[in-house]
Amino acid sequence: MKPETIRMLSRLILTLAAVYNIFWGILILIQPTVILFDDTNSIFVTIVLQCVGMLVGVYGIAYYFASLDPARYWPLVLVGLIGKILGPIGALNYIFSGQLDPDFFWVNVFNDIIWIYPFSWILYHVYKKNLPYNGGEEEDDDDDDDDIM
Repeated sequence: MKPETIRMLSRLILTLAAVYNIFWGILILIQPTVILFDDTNSIFVTIVLQCVGMLVGVYGIAYYFASLDPARYWPLVLVGLIGKILGPIGALNYIFSGQLDPDFFWVNVFNDIIWIYPFSWILYHVYKKNLPYNGGEEEDDDDDDDDIM
């Protein structure tokens, strides 16, 4: 696959992740009980979920910036991938210990698991140097400000 194609697909993936996370973050912020299928009577749980919604939205902003230059901002993609892996692990822990309804895992499927492969794919191409910075333009490390004085 050509580097330009990899870059275009990486930018598309991260743009979709940005839009999705910002949408989901706003939804949880406005209607936090949607994540628990409207099954909560605790204001504390509602407040914590609204904080989660804010964090999810912030991830969306990070994904937007990463979409501008995925090779340069690969650490944002890595942080996202770590979250996408740890979220389902944590959910499974609580599901198997009987503290979380198994139906909750669907939240992880659509918010975490579907993004693991695309984020890994981007990071793989960054590692293999198939994904160039700035659309293939190398940064100029020469300091052109030397001739100002």
